[in-house]
Amino acid sequence: MKGKKAGGIRLAVTGLVLLLILVAVAVLPRWGRGVSSADLSRYDYRATRALVAGTLRAAGAVARDGEGAFARFRESPDDWVGLDSAYLYVYDLEGNNLYHGGYPQFVGKNLQDFHDLLGKQPCFLIAEQLTKQAEINPHGWIHYLWARPGWLEPSWKSSCNFLVTMPDGRRVYVGSGIDDSLPEREYFRIVVDEAAELIKAEGQKALARLHDSSGPFTIYDKGIFVLDRKGNVLLDPGFNESWPRNLFRYRDLAGQTPWLSLSKKLDDDSSAWVIFLKQKGDKAIKEAIYGRRAVMDGEPVILGIICGLPEPAWMN
Repeated sequence: MKGKKAGGIRLAVTGLVLLLILVAVAVLPRWGRGVSSADLSRYDYRATRALVAGTLRAAGAVARDGEGAFARFRESPDDWVGLDSAYLYVYDLEGNNLYHGGYPQFVGKNLQDFHDLLGKQPCFLIAEQLTKQAEINPHGWIHYLWARPGWLEPSWKSSCNFLVTMPDGRRVYVGSGIDDSLPEREYFRIVVDEAAELIKAEGQKALARLHDSSGPFTIYDKGIFVLDRKGNVLLDPGFNESWPRNLFRYRDLAGQTPWLSLSKKLDDDSSAWVIFLKQKGDKAIKEAIYGRRAVMDGEPVILGIICGLPEPAWMN
């Protein structure tokens, strides 16, 4: 009898598991039609993970209910993203605003030509990232100067965006952003990986685009370095004019040569991280270089960008 009872319990549990799987299969396509998944492991900070997860959930609601989701966004805005100063927005790919939680007066207007103080056009950049760079930038990140509601001066804003198809067939993106966001290493990885693809496609002509502050390759006042394999700088965000220097000779506060170390790592790997020590005010701090190999007009080059390191885990 005990054996029959145990067998019955196992069958019941198996049936329940199968039922849950069938429900998930039935629901997920409707919930996330045209919505990519959220791999949160790539982010260092809790706020970023909350932003991505909340925005993805909102994108799923728009994919399922179309404009019907907007009323729920208005009724309970904190239930979606739940971060200070964060709000949802929805645009079509031509820059027409359908919903805006921060600036309701934007609804019905086209903001395709709007640009920030650097000349960045957020709507244009978002659509470009979502339609052309989805493999490198799956969560549609862009970074620009934006004045949060009620504030006078702009600050750096990082926004993630998801491309969805509404029930009526319109393709739109749902996004939200963080003002004064913490610099995730993932942001810098995206910038350099996209720069490598551009250099591969356009060769030396790409350098002007990489140096253009209105494009997607400047982030938090940081820019892309391009070096030949001997360490000579081909693109230098530290100087506006052509100035010869060799970064393999640069030594940090500990006497290490981070750019040379990066080059050696790239002998074996297509991309790599290097930590170095620099002076900031009266303190010595650690920063990182993310770099990768690329080919420009048939010649090997190194691309890299300097970024901060994540704060201690208890601050995340």
